[in-house]
Amino acid sequence: MTNLQSVLRPGDVLAVRGGGLAGGLIRLGQALAGKPNVSGHIAVMHHWTGNVPWGLEGKPAGVGWVDLRSYAASRWTLNNCAQPGRTDLQRVNVAANAKLMIGTAYDWQAIADDTLRAFHMDDLFSKTIDGTVPGHVVCSSYAAFLYERAGWAHPDAPDRDCEPGDWDEFIITSGWNVGLR
Repeated sequence: MTNLQSVLRPGDVLAVRGGGLAGGLIRLGQALAGKPNVSGHIAVMHHWTGNVPWGLEGKPAGVGWVDLRSYAASRWTLNNCAQPGRTDLQRVNVAANAKLMIGTAYDWQAIADDTLRAFHMDDLFSKTIDGTVPGHVVCSSYAAFLYERAGWAHPDAPDRDCEPGDWDEFIITSGWNVGLR
């Protein structure tokens, strides 16, 4: 069994299965697009309060807090805890930037764009954030935006179009996943 507090640190990404119909549809779309389809959702570790790891995630109600214990306990969860080259100061900055985005609206246009791409249809919406803080995000683009601002390696997908499957591929091919359970 892993000592979770020694492994999971601010700025780490958890790529989680994602439950219910939405998670299933996200994974189906990723499979149709030829991407890994292990995960349907992304969360970013923020801090520990006692034995509780707290993260932030993009969700339909906007970016908000999440207790990461159930994510860390799932056998399906992937993570980048072993990703090298991230200093403690950078982690503090990523956590601060993540917190600044609380309440940022969900990017429904990006979800529609992801769906169209999964069915091999033309994009309808812009793919860039243009170097500014986005006015809306989805869970995976939220994490990609934070990583890009920090100068950390992240999935090779335009920020707005970054999907959980892009994080799956990034984590798996880099070999940065560690056991959390």
